[in-house]
Amino acid sequence: MERYTDKCAVFEDFNFKLVVIDALLDKNPSFDEELKALIEEYTENYEWYSDEGPIKEILEFFAQLNIEKKDLDKITELCFDGGNEIYGFIQPDWDGEDDYFDVKSVKGFEVMENLKSVNFISMVEEEVLQPMKKQGIVIE
Repeated sequence: MERYTDKCAVFEDFNFKLVVIDALLDKNPSFDEELKALIEEYTENYEWYSDEGPIKEILEFFAQLNIEKKDLDKITELCFDGGNEIYGFIQPDWDGEDDYFDVKSVKGFEVMENLKSVNFISMVEEEVLQPMKKQGIVIE
């Protein structure tokens, strides 16, 4: 599967950017309407269990997305979990059994000035979170 990068060069690991975007989904982010339109357009006709793979148009949207500071400031907690809503938008039938969305770096987390805690369930090795821990962010 093709690997994506953060075209805004804020986050070293695109998969970490996805975790950040996921944290904003219920916080009325500035990109909400655009994302909802994409989800409607591409997930409603998704061929489940056909090995269709990730929806490239949605991945590309996330790759190009410049997350505004006012949105980043809303983030106080991140959750690393294969059950995060964002993965269902990208690949509705993803079963979490591969490492496609695993996070290898959290470089760039510093842009979230109000980040206080991380809920660590899966998708990342604990040592990858050490830079956050050193900044006083609680890892649970």
